[in-house]
Amino acid sequence: MNNRRLDPFQGWRLIFFQAAVVFSLIVLVLRTAELQFARGEEFAGDAEENRLQIGLQPAPRGAILDRYGVALAKNDPAYNVSITPAGLPDDPADVLEVYNRVSALVDVPATRAVADAAGRTTERSLDEMVREGEGIAPYRAVIVAQDVPYQAMAQILEQSELLPGVSVQVASVREYPTGALTAHLVGYLGPIGPEEELELRELGYDPAFDRIGYDGIERFFEEQLAGKRGTETWVVDVAGQRIRLVDEEKRQAGYTIQLTLDVELQKAAQEALIQRLNTVNTDAGQVITQQGVVIAMNPQNGEILAMVSWPPYDNSRFARNIDVDYYNNILGDPLRPLVNHAIGALYPPGSVWKLITATAVVQEKVIDPRDTLYCPGRLTLPNAFAPRDESRDQTFVCWFKNPGHESVDLLKGIAQSCDVYFYQVGGGNPEVDAGTLRAGGLGIFDLYRWATAFGIGSELGVELPGELAGRMPESQWKRRNYGESWSTGDTYNAAFGQGYVTVTPLQLLTAVSAMANGGTLYQPTIIQNLQDANGNIQQDFEPRIARTIVPQPGQDVVLLLQEDMILKGEDSLACRCEEDSEWYDPARCNPDTYTAQHDFDPNVEDEVRNLIQYRVNVPFNYNFNAGVCNELEFRSLTLNQDRSYTPPFATTETLSWIQQG
Repeated sequence: MNNRRLDPFQGWRLIFFQAAVVFSLIVLVLRTAELQFARGEEFAGDAEENRLQIGLQPAPRGAILDRYGVALAKNDPAYNVSITPAGLPDDPADVLEVYNRVSALVDVPATRAVADAAGRTTERSLDEMVREGEGIAPYRAVIVAQDVPYQAMAQILEQSELLPGVSVQVASVREYPTGALTAHLVGYLGPIGPEEELELRELGYDPAFDRIGYDGIERFFEEQLAGKRGTETWVVDVAGQRIRLVDEEKRQAGYTIQLTLDVELQKAAQEALIQRLNTVNTDAGQVITQQGVVIAMNPQNGEILAMVSWPPYDNSRFARNIDVDYYNNILGDPLRPLVNHAIGALYPPGSVWKLITATAVVQEKVIDPRDTLYCPGRLTLPNAFAPRDESRDQTFVCWFKNPGHESVDLLKGIAQSCDVYFYQVGGGNPEVDAGTLRAGGLGIFDLYRWATAFGIGSELGVELPGELAGRMPESQWKRRNYGESWSTGDTYNAAFGQGYVTVTPLQLLTAVSAMANGGTLYQPTIIQNLQDANGNIQQDFEPRIARTIVPQPGQDVVLLLQEDMILKGEDSLACRCEEDSEWYDPARCNPDTYTAQHDFDPNVEDEVRNLIQYRVNVPFNYNFNAGVCNELEFRSLTLNQDRSYTPPFATTETLSWIQQG
């Protein structure tokens, strides 16, 4: 008889063991199923990549042309050097030998140790770039050097047997033939910054080597200019040699953008501006200004024919690589040459603003344009809280203080830029009979309504980055920003373009263009069309109407001015041409003074009169002839048969303040 005692837990152990075995088998089966079915395509893709080579085809960037086809930005051929990780030798010593040979030809450190030893700590080595590429796609070529010299390219091809995995691709680099002349409009290319790297990588950019637009048209139309890069997928053998092409996605070249700009007019406008700056500084006996703007616009469609902002910067120094020293110098320059002052800087509008006020005055019937107001050279405004305390009176002076303009109607007020006339029609004068001048004058409400209708205080939408909106103040604005009520004195200042009013030069020119064309406010444009690589127009930019203000706004004002110019010629200008003329206009503001003039230039295009704004910035207390015969000056921009322009006053300057710095 067997007396061995049975273990009551023995059965449970067996059951537990069997359950563990079954569980393990289930896990194994599920894992196998996952690898086979759920992730089968993923691993198949990995296996496919091990025998495929994917090559990228950079898309040619579109050119930028002026209205007559002159290249402002184009591509020149260049050579890039690439290394395919899978094509390198198996022996690390042989790989290092390849790196050393390539390094000697393209001046890129072979390894991290070499870079550190040479003090080139911020540069990536060949070894680092190739290792990074190998971890992503070993059969994809990694660009290790761009825009290498022709001699280096030729030597790499000659030594191809000693450089396995190394190849040369033909690429392109940006060139800016017109350089500083059109830099503010064209812009330049620069490296992709860390803040944009992730977004642009998803769009197909290579942050390590691709460049993007940083200003002007290059930035505003980055997507259209850049195009779309293509890819080629090749089957390769174990040595990395291509066997056959299995897939191809064709690249799409970027659009060529044709501007409305006339580069010859741009040259003439810049020369005229430099001459005016030189004249102002010469007359002052010292450098008092180095800033100015010239804009030429067709008022019938809003096309910009010239836009000069001084001082400029030279974008050709950024064409291949950013010149860091030069960039830092202009970045810290107090004159802000990187800013397009035509759209990216704000100024008190000065005397030309009186055309806007005059238009509003005529339309609102504030005064009959033929009725006169008296200008004694100043206007005294009693203090609203102490009207009998003359010590608290506020005096608003006219630039022509002694003896004043005396009897002034609307036309004379504009032609001679009478401040006192515009104080009265803008904010009223209780001493003038209400039958002659509306009580309270135009008032800030109506002035604001008309000024904003002309585009003041909002961006115009020109196809350039960095446009500012400017400011057209009113009572609520002052309350929000200063905690004060709007005063009659504020209206006086606003009526002649001073005080809190600020505009861009382009805003002012666009407003005057609307007056000149009969009331259509066009959205200013610098773009004529977009073309494909074959020169076929893909998109035309038609004139865009921002708004129609009223039928024939200010027609009386414009027609009177035109008639006066035709009948009187140079004597009708706010600033007469004679050196001994009594009519000159310093157009005060503080702390700086800014003056502007607008004129018609019949020579820009046949049967089209184009408005030109000419602005020179001068410090406070320097009085000079603001207009200096701008009409005659720009009419002397003779259009030659070769589409060049003969600039005004084409004489050798013995003293060139601007060009000497």
